[in-house]
Amino acid sequence: MIGTIIMRQGEWENLRPLPRECMPKPIKDSVLVIAAIPFVGDKARGISKPTWSEVEAALPVLKEVGVDVIFLWAPYERAKPVDKITVYTCKGEMQLKLRWGLQAKNFLRPDPDRGSEDEFLHMIEAAHSLGIKVIPQLCILSSIPGDFIHEEHPEWILKSIYGKHAVMWPWVTTGAKASYGYAVNKAHPDLIKYVTDVIIPHWVKYWGVDGVFLDAPNVAYCDLHMRDILKDMEEKGLLAEGFECLTPVDGYYSPEPLVKAMKAKINELGEEMGRDLIFAGENTFKTWQDVSDDLIIKISKGNLAAFLTDPTMDRSQGKYFDWVWGYNFRSLLKGVYSGEEVSYSENYVKYFETERELDAKYTEIARFVNMWNVLMPFKDLLRPEVAGCYITLAVTAPGKVVWIGVYQLPPQNNIIKEWNGKVLIEWYKRLILIKKGYSALQSMNIENALISPRITRLIAYNRWDANTSVTVIVNAGNEH
Repeated sequence: MIGTIIMRQGEWENLRPLPRECMPKPIKDSVLVIAAIPFVGDKARGISKPTWSEVEAALPVLKEVGVDVIFLWAPYERAKPVDKITVYTCKGEMQLKLRWGLQAKNFLRPDPDRGSEDEFLHMIEAAHSLGIKVIPQLCILSSIPGDFIHEEHPEWILKSIYGKHAVMWPWVTTGAKASYGYAVNKAHPDLIKYVTDVIIPHWVKYWGVDGVFLDAPNVAYCDLHMRDILKDMEEKGLLAEGFECLTPVDGYYSPEPLVKAMKAKINELGEEMGRDLIFAGENTFKTWQDVSDDLIIKISKGNLAAFLTDPTMDRSQGKYFDWVWGYNFRSLLKGVYSGEEVSYSENYVKYFETERELDAKYTEIARFVNMWNVLMPFKDLLRPEVAGCYITLAVTAPGKVVWIGVYQLPPQNNIIKEWNGKVLIEWYKRLILIKKGYSALQSMNIENALISPRITRLIAYNRWDANTSVTVIVNAGNEH
């Protein structure tokens, strides 16, 4: 079977129906389409958290689009925000501004701000009745005063050489001069036992969810060796603000024992209950102690995202995850949008060769056009006149996992004013139907198909497997 997909900028106002009689039937269990559910409120903008009942009301539309899984950001009761934390450093006590986060007050209680537990459980049942799975996010990256770990198990927080709580490194977060909080020791055996013996069984057996997504599966701290590197950078005037080693830690604390134990528990429960459960993670990063000194130096200049593309980093933790997020792919799409070198067709295709030596070497990549984390710099990719181009590139890319970020589909697909919710629904619906029907689009095979003209933002590639072949053409520059 041979097919061609042609997409050019500016066709959004007159989307013609797909010729359904020419479309192959979807291949069962071939593609995993995940839609993230919004989870924050903003009183200043009049935005409230969508309730569990509102999520349930959106499920039929998500099913029609082709969604297989809904993703729940931190669905548990969260700790109240804290403005500052106290940090003990070589220069004495400091107060660090704290960034709002996902720290839990009670991992076993659904977020009461979004409705009752009965409404939460009913929403999950409704999703299952439509054949949609539910995956909750577990975030145990950091701790703050008032959260479960800080109040009930402070021994699970890393200790610095000063005998006090250590903060994450870098202590400044992306886009904000604030800290995520104290660094949680994911290697602590009692923490591992609590996650595997309490949280996961409760979520899977009682809540009825279909697996777990581990957010930030790393332990990000500064050790004594890094302290010396960063001190040297500071003396040279090259150290970025927020990258100082405030709370050096002695020793190596890997998250891999936790990740490995979680994978084993998910597999155990899946076999016990006869269910196909998912275990996914944000990325494959373990610790800063598993990267080169050269990368630490590069990052310490303020380039935190450098670890995403560093070929020397140990990414083997990815072998435990079914898939991880594809931040690099979103950056690739922004490069296409901006007309950079990657927007030449042959360079766009070469990206996937590079990717195979990064996270994709160990696990599947969940590709997306945009998502909650660092959303605004990439919002132009989903403007109605170009959205079809970038959704086409995302959905027809190699692999079987498609991620759709918040505010693109219901509920709350009217929040980003630059986007057109109806247009996004229609583009995702048609591209997912094509993805699920052509096994060629689910393979890892891709080659450049553009002979001429060689111009930016005109991309063509062939996708194939043993049974089908598809050529995809995207004219994101609208010049030809």
